[in-house]
Amino acid sequence: MPETAEQLLALLEAPHWMTPGSTSRKAETRTARRTEGQPAVNLTVLDHVTAGRKVLAEADRRAAQGTAYAMRQAEALRRAQAVKSRALMGETGDVRKVPCPYCATYGLLLVKGRAVCINRYCAPAGVQRSWAVVDLMMAKPATPKPVSRSGERPRDDRDITTIVRFLAQTGRPMSASSVHRLVRTYALPHWPARNSTNPRARAYSLSDVLTAHAVSAQERNPSDCAADTGKPACTGLADAFFHVNVADRTAGRMHADDAKALCNGCPFKDPCLSAALGETDELQHGVRGGLTAKERRQMKTANKIPTAALRTGKQPTCRRGHLRTAENTGAGPRRECLTCAREKRAEQKQDPTP
Repeated sequence: MPETAEQLLALLEAPHWMTPGSTSRKAETRTARRTEGQPAVNLTVLDHVTAGRKVLAEADRRAAQGTAYAMRQAEALRRAQAVKSRALMGETGDVRKVPCPYCATYGLLLVKGRAVCINRYCAPAGVQRSWAVVDLMMAKPATPKPVSRSGERPRDDRDITTIVRFLAQTGRPMSASSVHRLVRTYALPHWPARNSTNPRARAYSLSDVLTAHAVSAQERNPSDCAADTGKPACTGLADAFFHVNVADRTAGRMHADDAKALCNGCPFKDPCLSAALGETDELQHGVRGGLTAKERRQMKTANKIPTAALRTGKQPTCRRGHLRTAENTGAGPRRECLTCAREKRAEQKQDPTP
């Protein structure tokens, strides 16, 4: 199998992959032409190759800049493009070898083009963290969280054979004896295995094993971890902070309340709010810093906070050089400088000539 993104795109341009139905996805056709049958080529592959060429061109442009960050972006774009190409060919195991950027477990799966963490300790109940593939390649490794142990029997309980098969496809495989040693070392709870004829077979929570596996891997190879312990609570939860259905206001308020609950316990709440207030109104979307976009606009209007001052850190001035502070700015739509207004009135009194 080719390794580089360019080689994978060249392989997808071969006649076999351009044949309709050659991939796991169905060849896309226009709704108005359903009665005309399949097209002559696989449009899914054709669109992927066309978009991939543009991505690689962007990667070359960033690499030409020569800076460390630009080189890192270029490498992330190339790796992400290679992952997407292999996924189109039916190989979706590349993200399994990358640890989760938030919990550092090897529990990522590729679902609908996004890397989803299946560790139930990684995110609040009912939510799963997910990343775009290019964001996953750009993310720094995290420090593993402490080992968690299930109280009641969870829904992700698996027998040892299934757990070994799951870990075999990750960046840190383990044998059955190693998994047994791992569950004994960290005293992980167990239950009778489901659908097993062996009465002595035991099942363990996959999330429990993943957290213990990440901690054990970090202890064996400390250099693999960048000790990046400070990560915002919203990492990988972009969907939880943006409500798509604008018409349903009740669901939108409940959605915002859940997002605010995550913001309240986040150590990055204040910097996040300051950055959001420094943006223009056109960029105000979703919950950031514990406030919705509407609440942030109201806060800026009530406090008369100049956007330029928050964005640049410099206090703006009017045409005559007066500081545009909150006390020196009018409440009208023109937001005129009050010092200038006083000077104009004083000039008019001294020179009454129209």
